Amino acid sequence: MVKKLNFLIAGVSVIAAGSIATYLYFKNIAIKVSSPLNSAQVVPESAIMATFFHPNQEAITKLEQFGTPEAKKLIGQSYAEFQQENLAETNIDWEKDIKPWLGGVMLAFVPAEEGQNTDPVNILMVVGIKNKLEALRFVSKLKGEDESKVIKREYQGVTIREVTDDTGKTFNLAILGDYLAIAPIAAAVEDAIDTFQGKSVSMSKNATETLQQNVGVENAIATIFIPNYSQFVTEFADDLPEEQKLSAASLEQFEQIDSMVMGIGVDDAGVRLRAVTKLVSPLSPELTQPVSGEILQRFPAQTIMFISGMGISQSWSQLVTQAEENEDLQNGLDMVRKTFEEVDLDVDKEVFSWMDGEFALGLIASNQGILATTGVGGAMVFETSDRSAAEVTLKKLNQMAIKNGGVAVKEKQMGVQSLTEWQMVGIGTFFGYGWLDDSKLFVAIGRPLIDVMMNIPDDGLIGSEGFEEILGSLPKSNQGYLYLDMERAMVWVNRYPFVNAVMPSEIKAILDSIRGIGVTASWSDGLTNEMEILLAL
Repeated sequence: MVKKLNFLIAGVSVIAAGSIATYLYFKNIAIKVSSPLNSAQVVPESAIMATFFHPNQEAITKLEQFGTPEAKKLIGQSYAEFQQENLAETNIDWEKDIKPWLGGVMLAFVPAEEGQNTDPVNILMVVGIKNKLEALRFVSKLKGEDESKVIKREYQGVTIREVTDDTGKTFNLAILGDYLAIAPIAAAVEDAIDTFQGKSVSMSKNATETLQQNVGVENAIATIFIPNYSQFVTEFADDLPEEQKLSAASLEQFEQIDSMVMGIGVDDAGVRLRAVTKLVSPLSPELTQPVSGEILQRFPAQTIMFISGMGISQSWSQLVTQAEENEDLQNGLDMVRKTFEEVDLDVDKEVFSWMDGEFALGLIASNQGILATTGVGGAMVFETSDRSAAEVTLKKLNQMAIKNGGVAVKEKQMGVQSLTEWQMVGIGTFFGYGWLDDSKLFVAIGRPLIDVMMNIPDDGLIGSEGFEEILGSLPKSNQGYLYLDMERAMVWVNRYPFVNAVMPSEIKAILDSIRGIGVTASWSDGLTNEMEILLAL
């Protein structure tokens, strides 16, 4: 972004400095705030991706409300360094000289024309000019700039200026109405001129619905559009090194995605990202059903992190299918298989096959019993439609533990619930599992967490302050969550002085400013997936 800003400044200066036409052009003082749809009218239809950066002061104001004093100091220092490194020599102040006139900025990736000796895509930047009077004041400050490194030429009645900066890099610039088009390759600016003049179709013609969609984020910072997802992947995949090439099977998976739009904004909770993905053909209803979320009732408020969802067996089957034409993925699956083979388990038939319902895996803070040393333990809940298959697997694990680990396996009946514990001399119970009902199996590490998972806790995760602040504003009807309580995680990290010793102070300042992270995904219909990510601050 720094380099783009440098050539933006250079471009405006050489286009307008010292010209009578400057005054005639900039005399209109009306403030025009650009939008994704308006900016896209300058972008060719062939663009495979575009990112629009919103000129949103409200978002900046919201962000300034968040963060620890250390994080705010770090950001202030970074801003000062940015000014010093990039604007000091030009006597330019970002707040006074650039921000008042700079509208939204759209960065588009347009496929290179056949025969171009360049990257597979051209980069085109479309900069909105929201206040021409303020831009005129900026231009007057730049008068006297050396134009010896500028070559002017006409294209379709529009002046294109080819600017070479001090590093020898060349950029092409042209003013199109209320926009400044900038690109390293002249053809990209020419395409923008044709599009602006209506001689070729613009990106906005075929993506109006997508471009108008703000994907539900408040105080938008950026909106990202990928109107043709498979083309987007193909264009960049073709340029990958041979050893990183995507397999035909992988590319085929991407072909199932039609388009994607993502929005990033700031609200009272923090920074929020929402992504809406459209598929080419609808999924079957059973693949888009939301989870009930009942198993989360078993987790206590002390949960640091968890992931929940549906259908581990289906996901494993999909990976197995994809691995048939993907050597790297196949190698990874083979490693998983070998790991389970060491304990005499067939991962395909005896492990993942019966995990066909809801699941949740969590890390839980605890300083009791065997967990006092580590400060954390793990717990899992699996729902299955094939309890007998699960019990065969558990029986084999018990036999392995007795034979090879010096473990005593104890079975108990606690009311209507069955419980199996693994015990060792001098340690006591360190692992256990049991059936919560006919279809739900829990597994826990540490005696304290076994007791927790056997009963629905009074101080549960659902409804707790951490859960509500991080996940409370995400869609309730979903296919599972990813949850991280960063505050609890940092309390746990701070138990280990060596971690703080090696962690850079800048990283720690940023992490201390994060309340937590929440992620979920849902289907509004068989064609439309909506993912939402919250960085709670």
